[in-house]
Amino acid sequence: MEALARFSGAYWRDLFDSRIGRTTWPYGSGVWSKKEFVLPEIEPDHIVSLFEGNSNLFWAERLGRDHLGGMNDLWVKHCGISHTGSFKDLGMTVLVSQVNRLRAPLSRPIAGVGCASTGDTSAALSAYCAAAGIPAIVFLPANRISLEQLIQPIANGATVLSLDTDFDGCMRLIREVTAELPIYLANSLNSLHLEGQKTAAIEILQ
Repeated sequence: MEALARFSGAYWRDLFDSRIGRTTWPYGSGVWSKKEFVLPEIEPDHIVSLFEGNSNLFWAERLGRDHLGGMNDLWVKHCGISHTGSFKDLGMTVLVSQVNRLRAPLSRPIAGVGCASTGDTSAALSAYCAAAGIPAIVFLPANRISLEQLIQPIANGATVLSLDTDFDGCMRLIREVTAELPIYLANSLNSLHLEGQKTAAIEILQ
């Protein structure tokens, strides 16, 4: 809050608005155009981005008029318009960028990034790890994930383990694995997700 208070709201608004529609790395991303609010100390060379974010607001006139009591000016932000079809791209760019930042200087390097998933997390994690050249390990509950989202981690080169359990069972196992091995946990227990996902609110204001 002290850092935010150093500059006025108008300063932040003008700074973020000046980056919309630009291709200057990494500010063309809807997440990294708000870098100062997300992960201010990361160097641009460590950022792993697919120019996520900047999703549209859709005018849902009929939905508002017919189903929400005559709300004629209803707009819906569709974060599913993304590389993997998941809003989790917004958080995964931050998490994988931080892993990318941490890998080099550590005496015990991070060997990979792992998650338990029923679809969205595994799709986003595998896409960003593939972009960064970081191994991804995915634990999935057998027969509880759509074919469309199963294809993504496989196509992106992740190590995919289909386990005879539910999501909670996969989560217990990945936490045990990441506690014992140099594998970084990528599930939403990690607050880095929220740092990226909160930028959707700023985009709505813009």
